Amino acid sequence: MKKLQQWIDKISTAVSVLMIAAMMFILVFNIVMRLIPKIGGVSWYMESSQYLNVWAMVIIGIQITVTGGHLRVEVIDALVKNSPAGKKIVKVIDELFIILFYVIAAYASFLLATKAKQAVSTMPQFNMGQVYALMPVGYALSALAAVVDLIVYFQESGKPAEAGGKEDKA
Repeated sequence: MKKLQQWIDKISTAVSVLMIAAMMFILVFNIVMRLIPKIGGVSWYMESSQYLNVWAMVIIGIQITVTGGHLRVEVIDALVKNSPAGKKIVKVIDELFIILFYVIAAYASFLLATKAKQAVSTMPQFNMGQVYALMPVGYALSALAAVVDLIVYFQESGKPAEAGGKEDKA
């Protein structure tokens, strides 16, 4: 399961980086095209860069979730720092809320994607439903990533501490 966690981490990071790189390429390309007389820029640069930015953030959310990198309430962690059972309970509660959030977000964005039929003005080959389609997929994958993180946590918490003094993530 640890290998799956690492694989999800690497793939989601790579996809997000590629999307941000594509966004930056489109923005720089448009700047160069505006400087060429009688050509001007491309009309679709703003919307495409916005969509790539949002999609990249949804994809990197998978990486953040699978590695347990979400924001934490430090007060609660401090209260249970000396209790292995308390740490496990807090981890389960954290992950359950994260899963619940992503399931609700996936469902809501699925409803949005299925109802959005209007055309995108500057990108005529796509309608908004197609643009929004990545959102429920990304949120569902984030929910699954939270499950993977929880499984890896319990697998690692059952093992004896390594000689290198590995600290508990939670």
